[in-house]
Amino acid sequence: MKLRRFLIHLAALAALFASAPAFAPSFVLAAERDPEIGQIVLSGDEGRLVLSAAVQNALNDRLRQELAEGGELTFVFTVELLHKGGWFNDSLRKFSVSHSLRYDRERGEYVFTSSDEPDKSRRTASLREAEEWMTSLNRVPVTELSALAADAPYAIRIQAVLRRGVPVLGRILPIGGHGGIQTDRRTIEFRY
Repeated sequence: MKLRRFLIHLAALAALFASAPAFAPSFVLAAERDPEIGQIVLSGDEGRLVLSAAVQNALNDRLRQELAEGGELTFVFTVELLHKGGWFNDSLRKFSVSHSLRYDRERGEYVFTSSDEPDKSRRTASLREAEEWMTSLNRVPVTELSALAADAPYAIRIQAVLRRGVPVLGRILPIGGHGGIQTDRRTIEFRY
């Protein structure tokens, strides 16, 4: 009798986790691939060191659903330029770039904004195109090439953190915050 009652409780608990993915423990969602930064490219452009990178496996079905329901997603990319030397690394520059994405239900379009160009928003009806904009850094200036010493060792560290929020009362009181999704910090070493 006790075993039967235990099995009924266990089945009810399993049904609860299966029907409510927002409350599912992390081991239930383990089948999803973790986001990671890939395709990192450093190049020189008009006397500046510029960075391009992309986050792979960034958005899962749950995040896409939150977006469709009026949520806002923001990726904050943190970039640090280091001069590597001896025992210590000197941080030459550290900055963040944020990319935000929301869905405009009235127009049926995704709206993308970047902290690089806060006055310029881009719109598209394609979720695939919106995700590409959201998860990519394209030719972001890191520093002037004249600030780098010839043949010296340097490194770039980059990490992306996803913040989620649901706009309430327009955009005055956002609820939500750190979404718990972040990439590992990637470090690329190079010589100039």
